[in-house]
Amino acid sequence: MAMAWRAAILASLRRSAVAQRGTRALTTAHVARAEPRTVPIPAQPTGVAQLLNEACSNEAGAYLAARNSEGQPVSLHAQIGGEKGTQSITFLPFESKDKLAQRSMWISAAYLLSAALDSVCGGRIMTSTPSVTSSSGDRIDAASGFSLEALMGALSEPVAYGANAQVAASNVAAALADAFAHAHTPKLAKGDTELLEKEMKRLSSANHDFILEEVPWEAAWALFARNPLKLDALLRFARVCNEEQPRVPLVRLSKTSFVDLAPWDCEDAVVLRRTKPIKASKVLLSAAASLPADWASLAPDVGQVLLRVRGIAFPNAADLQNYAKQIAEMEKADHRLLGLAQGLFFAHDSSPGSPFVMMHGMRLIRKVERAIRDLYDVFGYEEVQTPQLYRSSLWKQSGHWDKYREDMFSAQGFAEEAAASRGCCSAHDAQSHLFGLKPMNCPGHCVLFAHQPRSYRELPMRVAEFSPLHRNEATGALSGLTRVRRFHQDDAHVFCTPEQVSTEIQSMLHMLALAYGVFGFGSRFELVLSTRPDNYIGEIDVWNAAEASLKEALDKSGRPWSLNEGDGAFYGPKIDIRLVDAMGRKHQTATIQLDFQLPERFQLEYALANPSEERPGMRPGHARPVMIHRAILGSFERFLAILLEQCRGWWPFWLSPRQAVVIPTYSSSDPTVQERVSAYARQVRRQLARGMHDEAQHPNGPFLVPGMAHHALEVPSRTRFFVELPPHYLEPAGETLGKKVRQAQLHRFNFLVVVGQQEAEQGTVSVRIRDERHAPAWHTSVDSAPDMPQAKVQDMVLSAIRATFPDKPLGEGVDLGSWRVEELRRLFCVLDALHV
Repeated sequence: MAMAWRAAILASLRRSAVAQRGTRALTTAHVARAEPRTVPIPAQPTGVAQLLNEACSNEAGAYLAARNSEGQPVSLHAQIGGEKGTQSITFLPFESKDKLAQRSMWISAAYLLSAALDSVCGGRIMTSTPSVTSSSGDRIDAASGFSLEALMGALSEPVAYGANAQVAASNVAAALADAFAHAHTPKLAKGDTELLEKEMKRLSSANHDFILEEVPWEAAWALFARNPLKLDALLRFARVCNEEQPRVPLVRLSKTSFVDLAPWDCEDAVVLRRTKPIKASKVLLSAAASLPADWASLAPDVGQVLLRVRGIAFPNAADLQNYAKQIAEMEKADHRLLGLAQGLFFAHDSSPGSPFVMMHGMRLIRKVERAIRDLYDVFGYEEVQTPQLYRSSLWKQSGHWDKYREDMFSAQGFAEEAAASRGCCSAHDAQSHLFGLKPMNCPGHCVLFAHQPRSYRELPMRVAEFSPLHRNEATGALSGLTRVRRFHQDDAHVFCTPEQVSTEIQSMLHMLALAYGVFGFGSRFELVLSTRPDNYIGEIDVWNAAEASLKEALDKSGRPWSLNEGDGAFYGPKIDIRLVDAMGRKHQTATIQLDFQLPERFQLEYALANPSEERPGMRPGHARPVMIHRAILGSFERFLAILLEQCRGWWPFWLSPRQAVVIPTYSSSDPTVQERVSAYARQVRRQLARGMHDEAQHPNGPFLVPGMAHHALEVPSRTRFFVELPPHYLEPAGETLGKKVRQAQLHRFNFLVVVGQQEAEQGTVSVRIRDERHAPAWHTSVDSAPDMPQAKVQDMVLSAIRATFPDKPLGEGVDLGSWRVEELRRLFCVLDALHV
């Protein structure tokens, strides 16, 4: 029956697809843009800019960068021709799907920002090398643009030149430590943002040339000797080149004294030829920032001493205006604002990074957990619970004490702490009383596996846990639900044989596709395989077999995937899943990771079918299991932030923390009639929330009480719905019906159930669905056809009603007319079961 309902609903949605596409075709019309232009490369070397002018004539100014047929970025400064294997070059405009031109404009604009900062701050600032973040989808999003970090102030003396890499690094570290120690929380003065934008516009309008050159190491050191941030980047460049003193690429701005390191560490970007294409720039943000991890050890006690400045640039003012409008809409959907508006969660200084989740927020979390638990039932996972605190000895055994301790919280009893401070116990005793709050569940699951002998018959063993985890995130990095210190994961670990790895990975990929589909993301996620890094541990043959298993599973999934060579964990390769939200931003959520280290560290083993079989390094008849780390949603808190911003609080019925509200209306001044309406409203709320049969047969719910005729009991329904009846709605002299309806609409209840004198007499209710004119579309489930359009939740609800009650007359618009309570309860069950 459920499949028939789903088929009817999808058929209804498909019938409206043609009209929707036609509307979109009219509303998305825009002015034609330049398209990428591919031209053959001449046999003789020539300038790329000259080739562009010959090929594109009057449109040459629209093209910012190029990519050759080998896939390599090419600057318009460059010479080209005569290279083996390179047959053509493609010139790219800013709007190209290839983000090279976009990133190139932004890295070039970042140099203008650096020059503007130096000008506005009068040399009292030390800037880092800039970085760029390109848009994830087709639209430029809130994370897009360029940024750089700076220290307010200046060094009294230049950093001494180091004769070798070790001395140079030591001198820079000392200069950085001194600069951080004397820095204070930075802040741009009022009006500085406008001055920066004006200076950037002046520089771009002057049409300066970007000049690229290489200089000897010693000359580069002399140029940046008073800026330890630049010198640190210089040392990183030397490590990448694997040379102590390589020649250094620089970028200069013609007719000015500006000079900076060329973007050697900015992936897939080149510097523009001139500043003229940067016609519209905006400084988006200037804020204090904490030190990154590799600098934090130089000044462990300082706060946010870096100034981080973000900006964006476009080839024309119209694009900047459109972007500003888009960002304004996105800011309205900020999950922190929506979380407060909908009464879901809030933050408090008493526990930074640990959100307070309110009643409606917990309803939402439990609904998300239910969806994952439903998948656990289907895919054979069993839930467990492991401790929050472990002795330091366990973290040493797992390797986290050495590799992850800086990101953990330690804990110790006050009595033990006092004894240690008095010197009443040895160092060994002090260590034994030191505990760590768990940042992940894997060591505990290894202890659980090793608790008793295991056999091959028990594998694969799939264990899952929702316990809270704690990670010591930097204070400056904390943000809403996306970066917290206390969080929950849909965390699971699978212990299996090497032969079972491929099948298990395929199952996990299927599982996550179902999960993302049911939460409205459809197929909007990317699969990335990260392979063996340079610092890997274990045998090369084991790594090759593991990577082959992951590739096989990815190929069999039927989904596109990409390769990220050398980016796996040191203990095993992994599949990273990047979820694409409604605004085109990518979020790292799920992960599937093979682990050879923890089973070895915890000496995990299982009995083989053949007791005499021997495996290398194992006792006869036993083998080491493979451990697979798996999370689908990742952090629940982070996933909820993504989900909240995607649907903006317009939850589908099955997920909604406010599924229905009962609204009594009083047309009579007779107290008896008014009480009858109030009593009926309370009865309707209970019946919709718990079910009419349950209300009559099981007033105590599923709990037995003395005197019940046990043989006559029927099993009560366990489905409960979030139906509310605000107490002040029961005041006859209170708010009008119109005001109650507006309040319910603002709270985004899925159903508005109105009861008055007529409904109380007839035993019916008047039903409205919420007005979704301003709601975003909800992606259909993953089992929909590829051409399935996005749909409003309201459209799916109406389709479900027509499929469930084909003969029921409906009102117009949001008015569904008169219903019996049992009919509405049945509809609730359908919408809940189908996740509509």
